[in-house]
Amino acid sequence: IYNSPAEILEPMTFAFMLIGSSLPYWFSAMTMKSVGLAAMKMIKEVQNQFDAKPNLLNPNSKELPDYAKCVEISTKASLNEMIAPGALVILAPLITGTLFGVYAVYGLL
Repeated sequence: IYNSPAEILEPMTFAFMLIGSSLPYWFSAMTMKSVGLAAMKMIKEVQNQFDAKPNLLNPNSKELPDYAKCVEISTKASLNEMIAPGALVILAPLITGTLFGVYAVYGLL
C-alpha cells in the first residue's frame, strides 16, 4: 500500500508478528504467577502469626500482628518476582534484533 521497507508478508516479519502478539500474554502469565507466589508467602506468614499468637483473633486483645514482616514479604516478593517479566519486555526486542535482524523486530513490535 505505502512505499515502506516493512513488509508484513515477508516470512521473517510475519513469523515474528505471531511471536510478538503472544508476548503480552506471556508477560501477563508471568506477572500473575508472581502475584500468586507472593500471595502464598503472605498467607503462610499470616497463618504463622495466628499460630504463634492465637489472641490476634480476639478483638479485645492487646497483641498486635507483625505488620513489618508482612510488608517486608510483599516488598521483597514484588522486587524479586518481577525481574523475569521486566527482562522479557526489555530483552525480547534486543535479542530479536541481534539474532534475527530488523525485519524480525518490525514483526515483534
